[in-house]
Amino acid sequence: MLVEQASAAGWPDDTPVNRNVWVYSVAILATALVIVPIADFRLTIHLSLIIAFFILIAVADLLTAHLLLQQFLAGGRPATLGLSSAYLYASVTMVPYVFAFNRGQRSTTGTTWTEVCVPWLFFAVFTGFPVMVAVQHWVVAALPARLIARARKRRRTAAAVATVAVITLVIAVTGIIVGAADRLPPFWQSGGMQTPAARWMGCAALLATAASLLTVIRGLRHRPPVERWVVVAMSSSLATTILYLAAPYRFTIGWYAARIALLISAWVVLLALLSETANLYRRLSAAHDDLDRAHRELSRRAERLTVVNLDLEAAGTWKSDVIATLSHEINQPLAVISACTEELTHEWDTLTDDERRAAAQGLGRRVNQLLDMAAQLLALCHAEPGEIHANPAALPVEQALNHVMDNLSRQARTRVTATYGPPGTAVWADPIHTHEVLTNFVTNAVKYSPGEIHVSADVDDTGDGVLFTVSDEGNGVPPDFVAHLFDRFAQAERSGGARTGVGFGLYLSKLLAEANRGQVWYEDVVPHGGRFVLRLPRARPGSGTAASRDPVDGAATDPFPGPRKIV
Repeated sequence: MLVEQASAAGWPDDTPVNRNVWVYSVAILATALVIVPIADFRLTIHLSLIIAFFILIAVADLLTAHLLLQQFLAGGRPATLGLSSAYLYASVTMVPYVFAFNRGQRSTTGTTWTEVCVPWLFFAVFTGFPVMVAVQHWVVAALPARLIARARKRRRTAAAVATVAVITLVIAVTGIIVGAADRLPPFWQSGGMQTPAARWMGCAALLATAASLLTVIRGLRHRPPVERWVVVAMSSSLATTILYLAAPYRFTIGWYAARIALLISAWVVLLALLSETANLYRRLSAAHDDLDRAHRELSRRAERLTVVNLDLEAAGTWKSDVIATLSHEINQPLAVISACTEELTHEWDTLTDDERRAAAQGLGRRVNQLLDMAAQLLALCHAEPGEIHANPAALPVEQALNHVMDNLSRQARTRVTATYGPPGTAVWADPIHTHEVLTNFVTNAVKYSPGEIHVSADVDDTGDGVLFTVSDEGNGVPPDFVAHLFDRFAQAERSGGARTGVGFGLYLSKLLAEANRGQVWYEDVVPHGGRFVLRLPRARPGSGTAASRDPVDGAATDPFPGPRKIV
């Protein structure tokens, strides 16, 4: 039943109780029992010292109430607010008790304050505190879930209501005791000895305090560490009651020992709560650091995911662009092929040999155009993800340019001239990549320039690189398009608004050049024309040439194996 109620009140699960709680509690009770045989030995009255004891006890209880109130504001447990109210009641009730004690000791006209008000306020403080703790224990366990949720939601309002209720209770108790002093039985006789009423009241207080202590101990495992130290304070109240019954006179060893026990226990509880609060703060700081590290890790992963998402979006855009561009560009050669085949099929007998030859040549050009697109697309699919793996070797410049010339058509070869530069010059690059870039530059010049085309190679000013240039006498590239010339799918408008190609031949050339630690760029030629430049690293003397020897039979191997399609 208790566990179910505790769970409904929002108490934590069972956890071991700090051993120090039991050590201090048992030590206080054991000390009280040891003092019992000599508790009635009278000592000198030290009024200022006694008042100082009471003030220090009140201060410790008030600080404890404040710490528990802060715990409630942080955690929202109504049980913590109830315990804070009990400590606030003990500290506030100490004020009229100290006032009554001081007035009773300094009064020479009557004994009402000394024999009635002071002892009754004494029981209101040191018996009222454990009783309040036990009562709030059961009240909180019986609170409806709706009220608990409201108290957690409006914590400052609940704290203000509890504070006002405690102060009102203290005023009411003090008013009743002082106002009914003439009708209440006195606890001390004129000689300073206890009356029978005092003995009966002490026994009742002993039973109430013991019962309250047992009630709290039963539910101690369901309380957080900051609340478990209340057992020490309640044990000191029980020890005070035992010493009160054992010492029938005031200002005896038992009387002083009871006040000292209250003072020590109050400050022990306060220091323990401060230590528990510091531990909570350290754990909170550690948890905050862990959360901060987790947040930074999540941020790093989020950044990586963002990069991956951007790459995926770029890949998706690239794929869509390729499909859309090819779908558009492939229609033109297919339309021409369809028209030519239809013409040849239906008008073969009426066509002359020259017309048939021209139609067949047109079909060949369009088929070559489609093959160019396929080759460029295949190369770009490997290049786009950054998977270009170059196999550099010492490639003689003359060999590279001759291979480009050999792959040109007979008609195009008549328009192209080549200059090889200093004899023996070689580049350190992948032969296949070099061939594809140079062939792309030359075929573009042949395609878009009606005049002569000149291909040359020479060592740059630094002596560490070789410059391949392809110059033509055409119209050049529009100035506003030069910055985008090597971009993906970039195409400049030709005369009449026509466009030729898919738009990634130069983009592929740029990727291949960069994969070989080279660069490509465009220059205008005065008065008209354009020049495409490829710069590649110069091979050091003694480097292995691209025309290597087969390790088996020593035969020379071609650096450009197999037939290659011009890009």
